[in-house]
Amino acid sequence: MRRPVNDVSRSRLNLLGALGLMALLAGCGDGIPKDKDKDDDKPPPAPTAALSVFAGDPTADGTMDGTGTAARFNNPHGLAIDSSGNVYVADRGNYVIRKITPDGVVTTLAGGAGQSRLTNGSAANARFVNPVALTVGSGGTVYVADDVNIRSITTGGQVATVTTIPVGNNIAAASRPDVTPGAIAVDANNNLYITNNYGTRRFAIGAGGTGILEGQNTVGDLFGTRTLAPRGVAVDSSNVVYLFDLEREISRWNPTANFGSDNLFTIAGAQNARGAVNGTGNAVRFEQVVALTVDPQGNLYAADAVNNLVRKITPTGVVTTVAGTTRATTLRVGNLPGSLGDIRGIVTDSKGLLYVTSGNAIVRVKVP
Repeated sequence: MRRPVNDVSRSRLNLLGALGLMALLAGCGDGIPKDKDKDDDKPPPAPTAALSVFAGDPTADGTMDGTGTAARFNNPHGLAIDSSGNVYVADRGNYVIRKITPDGVVTTLAGGAGQSRLTNGSAANARFVNPVALTVGSGGTVYVADDVNIRSITTGGQVATVTTIPVGNNIAAASRPDVTPGAIAVDANNNLYITNNYGTRRFAIGAGGTGILEGQNTVGDLFGTRTLAPRGVAVDSSNVVYLFDLEREISRWNPTANFGSDNLFTIAGAQNARGAVNGTGNAVRFEQVVALTVDPQGNLYAADAVNNLVRKITPTGVVTTVAGTTRATTLRVGNLPGSLGDIRGIVTDSKGLLYVTSGNAIVRVKVP
């Protein structure tokens, strides 16, 4: 004789049956519909262009702080980056140092717009003469090549003069750009590497010692009008130095080597040859590499002015063009290679992004 099912038992059976049906439907892909999320109707975000404006306007100058294309620069030159991804700009035409956060927010770090003079002190009260290049030390201090002076900006916002590059005798005022540093880099031991038109030197911060990697310490009897032609320099995580040397080649210097050009090892380029030729080793031609940066894999990226190209140099000396069209003078964003106008600075964030000056803007390049 079957035992009758009471109401409680019947309810339990009905619930179990319903759960089983739900499981079966879910397994067949026909589960209970979910409430539609409000974001489901939104299109996916547009991919970031390989070449895009990060801050500023390439054809409009100014002094304005702001975000992205609302900011304005005036003849920006050297670029540097810190461990947090903040980009620093030697805003030469404004005589100030600017800071750009990873989100593109631009502020004035130090100096007074339109005021060119040598004044140390707090960042707001400090003044710069001719800031053309900068680098960031491991502790966050920013070092600036400012005319013949090397200035420092601490994380606490204090500006000081670290050293002054010696000037030879009988230098005409119009020839002064020949003795003015055009590029600067710092290693993990707080050694600064500084280039000008007649030499490359290492200066030890605090110790005050100077060594000449190539060229001369000073020159004299310079006459006539000369222009600043920066020669890029960069240092990797092993303190190996890379530079566009006095013979127009990309060379490497090992920190365990003696000073002197005999200890420079050529990676790419040919002595005193000009051009825009890619290839390997001495088959390569550069025009004027005004800035260099190095990624964790040891690849160099060169801002090749006049050609207005971003060139990649592998550790084995293979050179390719990453961005730019040879001798183009206007910015064209979008797919690479695009085109760039008036390159003066370059830096990498070590995550596959390059930041490059183009006219009065800072552009961002996603390295393929």
